[in-house]
Amino acid sequence: MKFVTTLICALALVLTFAGCSSSAESIATSAPGLPANPGNPAAPAPAAAQEAAPAPAPQAMAAPAAPAMPPAAPAPAAPAAAAMPQVAASVGASIEFADAPVAQFSEEQAALVAQKRIIVRTVNMGIVVANVSDAIAEIGRAAAAQGGWVVSADRSSTHSGFIAVRVPASMLDDFVDTRIGAIALEVDTHNSTSTDVTDEYYDLNARLDSLKATEGALIRLLDRAEDVEDALEVQRELAALQAEIEAHLGRIKLLEETSAFSLINISLTVAPLDMRVSAGTDRTLSVGEFARFRAKFHQPEGIDEFTTTWDFGDGAPPVTIYTSVASADPGQRTTATVNHTYDDDRDSPYIVQVKIVGTGKAGLAEGSDTFIATVTRIPVIEVFLDAGAIYEDGGVEEGEEVEYSGAFTRPDGLRDLRYKWDFGDGSRAITGVPVEGETRVSAKHIYANSRPIPYTVTLTITAESDAGRVHSASSFDVYVSESRGLIVGGWSAGDTAKTAVRALSVVGQALGSALIWLAIFSPAWLIVGGVVFVVVRLNNRRRQQQNALRLRRQSQSGGAADGEAQA
Repeated sequence: MKFVTTLICALALVLTFAGCSSSAESIATSAPGLPANPGNPAAPAPAAAQEAAPAPAPQAMAAPAAPAMPPAAPAPAAPAAAAMPQVAASVGASIEFADAPVAQFSEEQAALVAQKRIIVRTVNMGIVVANVSDAIAEIGRAAAAQGGWVVSADRSSTHSGFIAVRVPASMLDDFVDTRIGAIALEVDTHNSTSTDVTDEYYDLNARLDSLKATEGALIRLLDRAEDVEDALEVQRELAALQAEIEAHLGRIKLLEETSAFSLINISLTVAPLDMRVSAGTDRTLSVGEFARFRAKFHQPEGIDEFTTTWDFGDGAPPVTIYTSVASADPGQRTTATVNHTYDDDRDSPYIVQVKIVGTGKAGLAEGSDTFIATVTRIPVIEVFLDAGAIYEDGGVEEGEEVEYSGAFTRPDGLRDLRYKWDFGDGSRAITGVPVEGETRVSAKHIYANSRPIPYTVTLTITAESDAGRVHSASSFDVYVSESRGLIVGGWSAGDTAKTAVRALSVVGQALGSALIWLAIFSPAWLIVGGVVFVVVRLNNRRRQQQNALRLRRQSQSGGAADGEAQA
């Protein structure tokens, strides 16, 4: 067991030394035309290194071969792999390593090494096609014709799809420009990336050489194991080493394949149908106005799902509405109403855009339209009513004609000014157009009836502006008293007549109330009268019967007395 442990430690030291000293050797031997041993170009490569030399990269990824270097004077070299047999033979003894020769590269050799670069290229594209399924199939056939293959494909949707292919790196540009360009109706996106993996590739090869040399030493050690325990220990170390070798070989193969065959990721979308959309004409709105927006569009045949997006141009988040139309038949449609309020007019005018995207059995359809929204501040009209003259004589009497007057301001930008007098008594309002340049209007009115609560007089001024309709009003209360009429010596004919009318109205009101109560209770009176009538009849009949009975008794008693007298 001690023997095996000591040997494994020695192999680890040799592996470390070999990994450090063989990096430059591996790079030099991998480049075409470079000598295998940088210290001595004429010297042959070590046996272990020759056995484990990696296969050359594919023709598509390799740079043109460099010319062979002229032979140099031979110089002895001590490759690291050559020490392996000595290590196996000197188990248990102290192991010493000689200084490794330092690789010396001329400028010409360095340039030759730099010419062989291993580049992994990837292209990401987004294209528009007439039919997604047909385009995916055609791209797959084109890749196969170039010696490539399809990595993956997705055609689950009729509106979009995806395909990834690999083609020889030398044909990448021609494939993208010629083959894909002929299939696509439009190229939306095209992004190409390149990754240089030269350092990783050569480092992996150098590590692989060292690992294979160690593998050979372990195999020879396994053959010389004296007991089963030592053999099993060496076998475990050999298995771990071989797993690491396989991982390095897989990574090297991946780098060679990905550099030789470039990857192209293609996202496909179907070309949308053209849909006519109308957002209406340009509009002028006011700051703070609750504005409503709707658009009209022509529904294409076979499209029944619609997404409407409004961008109001003032930085507010766009508003999106999803609509499903019951019928897929073509026809004129109107979007749902959306509301928006502009809070500022400093950046006016704004460009309002509506975009409608429709989907259905027919594929994809889209359309858009814009209009200009000019936002301004609404002018303010101030209205003033002159009520002082009305109250100078203690108010207004019924039947009296009184003139009402009001003033207002006329800001710039107003047109179509109109006024309206409403006197609050149910009479028709007085309307009109102010004289151009005038700021005062008046009207006359007669209140026919007085009442204890006041009437409200209102003057309203309306006008049109670029920001919309302007409306302003002002009002005051008018108390209307009774008319005094003709007064002689403190006696007023009008007051007397009004008193008589009031008394007559009270009497009439009382009579009317009595008649109403009588009408309401007439069924009860009829019932009571009937009962009284029946009772009176019964009493009269009973009284008649009693009188007849008394007379009969009297006649009978008189006859008996006469008989007795005769006897």
